[in-house]
Amino acid sequence: MKRIIVALAAPAVVAVLLVAAGCASLATPEAPSSGSPAPGATSAAAVTVSQQVKDGAALYVAFACIRCHAPNGVGGVPNRLNVGGDDTIPALNNAFRDPSEAFHNAAQITQVMSEGSIVSKKPGVINMPSWKGVANDAQASAIAAYILAGFPQASGVAYDADPATAADIYSAYACIDCHGQVGANASPAPAPNPLSPDKAVPALRNPGDDVTQADFMTTIMEGSIPPPGKVSELLMPAWGQIMSSQQVAKILKYIPDGPKGKALPAPAAAPALPLAGGSASPAASGSPATSSSP
Repeated sequence: MKRIIVALAAPAVVAVLLVAAGCASLATPEAPSSGSPAPGATSAAAVTVSQQVKDGAALYVAFACIRCHAPNGVGGVPNRLNVGGDDTIPALNNAFRDPSEAFHNAAQITQVMSEGSIVSKKPGVINMPSWKGVANDAQASAIAAYILAGFPQASGVAYDADPATAADIYSAYACIDCHGQVGANASPAPAPNPLSPDKAVPALRNPGDDVTQADFMTTIMEGSIPPPGKVSELLMPAWGQIMSSQQVAKILKYIPDGPKGKALPAPAAAPALPLAGGSASPAASGSPATSSSP
């Protein structure tokens, strides 16, 4: 596994790192260089930032924002199936956004998080999911504060660029935040989705259902938008251009429904997230505890 530990750095230092460092495993030919240092690297100068910004850094990893918008919010992750639109996922860092599209206040960011954005309903195109009912107001505000602060590097926030186990993948790509912990009566439960026909995100390892592995594969790779696709309705992002084929293969064995899912061992407990329930809690590491699950 490739683990990056980011240390608090002044904006000027971040600017230097943006030129000098690569983007870990999310780098693409189209993407600007990222400020994420190589594993083990430390900042030359540290400054104090608020606890809210530190929590935002941890949540940016825990909610998998980093998987699509890249370390330091530089964007550039491929979205090549979006023919006729942007073929990369946009940057969140104002240093890489057009000045006319720069974020000026937290409300701009939290609104996008609440409403989501469907750029195309073509299978395989990566859309911005709504986080309404998944991230609470305090968590959304913390992420906004981190973005507006210019993505200062946060000590103690671990970004695992290539999670190896199925349980780690399930957490690192925020599957757990929408689908809940796998298994009957597991906690956390799937997120509410009141605007969808089912009123909640589907549970996985559901013994009363029996979705085929081929159907699971299609949904993971191509995503799914509940018709007709409404503002603030949760959708399944397309992970085909973000997850590796090895990660998809591992996750498919971890989330089957029906008898196979019922027979799997219980997963590790879900990691705690900052600002859970709207109050401060220890910062999440971005990776769950070691699990014996497949």
